[in-house]
Amino acid sequence: MTDARCVPRQLLVIDDDVSYRIAVGSLLRTLGHTVAEAESGSAGLALLRQQPVDLVMTDLMMLGLTGWDVARLVKAVHPRLPVVLVTGCAEAIPPDQPERTWVDAILAKPCGLAEIQAVIVPLTRNRADAVGSRDSANGGLATVRGWQTSASGPGTL
Repeated sequence: MTDARCVPRQLLVIDDDVSYRIAVGSLLRTLGHTVAEAESGSAGLALLRQQPVDLVMTDLMMLGLTGWDVARLVKAVHPRLPVVLVTGCAEAIPPDQPERTWVDAILAKPCGLAEIQAVIVPLTRNRADAVGSRDSANGGLATVRGWQTSASGPGTL
């Protein structure tokens, strides 16, 4: 599906949960995106060195490099590259946590296709202004909550 709301992008999904990573990649591909997948923070950073992407989605709780580590390292090299932190404990992250400055959005697990698209579209609409699309009402972040269960229908993770 390609339209004005969803321009195909190059995306990097980093998650150590193989089933979640594959499911997210599959959902993103249904929107027409090209998706690279990595099973760890270090593997994701290696992929990023090999190929350009328009947005990085990273799990928070991973062995080795955490999502915060990935975000910090990505922003050190590519300060305008949008980074989305995906976590099952989004509500536990304080709004004033300093690490939040390294991410452009926090997406709460489980999330559906609509929530994922609601984050990707504004962050990648105009890559030159991606950082300017942050929601100032939430400490500079767009936090998406929209919890759904698998019983909610297709497109839910």
